[in-house]
Amino acid sequence: MIIIRNKLKGIIPYQLVYWPTETTLKELAENLPFSHYARVAFASTDLEHGRCIITHTLSLTLLIDLRRPLGAIYKDLIENARIRIHKAEKLGGRLMIRRYSGGPDVDGLVPQFVKLYNDFARGKPLQTSPVSEAREYSYFPNADLMMAYLDGQPICGHLNLVDRDVGIVRLHDSANRRFDDPATARLAGIVNVYLHWYELEKYRDEGLTTYDFGSLGQVEDSIGVNRFKMQFGGTIIREHNYLLAGAPTVWRLAFTLMSHTKRWQRRIQMERAGERWRNMSLEEIRQTIKDSIAAYERQLQARRQANTSDLRPAARVSSETVSRGAIDLKHGKASQHV
Repeated sequence: MIIIRNKLKGIIPYQLVYWPTETTLKELAENLPFSHYARVAFASTDLEHGRCIITHTLSLTLLIDLRRPLGAIYKDLIENARIRIHKAEKLGGRLMIRRYSGGPDVDGLVPQFVKLYNDFARGKPLQTSPVSEAREYSYFPNADLMMAYLDGQPICGHLNLVDRDVGIVRLHDSANRRFDDPATARLAGIVNVYLHWYELEKYRDEGLTTYDFGSLGQVEDSIGVNRFKMQFGGTIIREHNYLLAGAPTVWRLAFTLMSHTKRWQRRIQMERAGERWRNMSLEEIRQTIKDSIAAYERQLQARRQANTSDLRPAARVSSETVSRGAIDLKHGKASQHV
């Protein structure tokens, strides 16, 4: 269990509680001090009642069992993921991984990650919010930052939460340069897959037992994220998340007022979408997600074919123009057509 204590807006005491024990969750849900606020995440306990509960939402996550042989984990990867790992390995000395796990950040890895993340967030304004250096530093020493550099420049980074007592590591914040130019975006996709594989190897060697890819998306525009995560195999599980407050009535009123913003409406949409998983078996959940990914891939393929068809007439015209130019060159007139 990880507990991070801070002050909301520098005034209201709040706690972030990850992987709570059932005892801790029940205590917080009933006896949180009047002025306090808490966000509890990744709980295995489905708690129906509690004086301090403001919201209780259901979500899904994807777990990789690191106790298995590395070869078995690698075998679960889809072929495209293995291809990307090999492509990253062929980058050789161009690719470098650096790590920060707390203490003096002499190389400034956290500020570099924050810049990378905020640049990335601008490409996903409704799904992702900018972060601050202070917020990212607050997770340490319960976090681990992995940064990948290509030709000396940050191209991908993962900030992972780590509970070494439980033996679990979970992707918390991820960023890469896939919104840059097409060449950089392609390399960012390759390196992002490789960085996850690097972490799977590293954390397994260090004795951790579970690699958690973080929540699976529950709304339509997050299918691409699910597609990326599920290429690594793994097991889907349910998890419970709670917002708690010592003065729940006041906080419910505050949330009602905030619900008019676009970002908050999306949050409500995601929370409601999670309820669909409550009465489904895990096998049904997995098949539903796989079906949505298959439909998404068919749409991508149809879009590519449509784009190819649109380009073909232009390619013929270009070919004819070049041909005429070649003919007219004999008469000194090629420049008129070109």
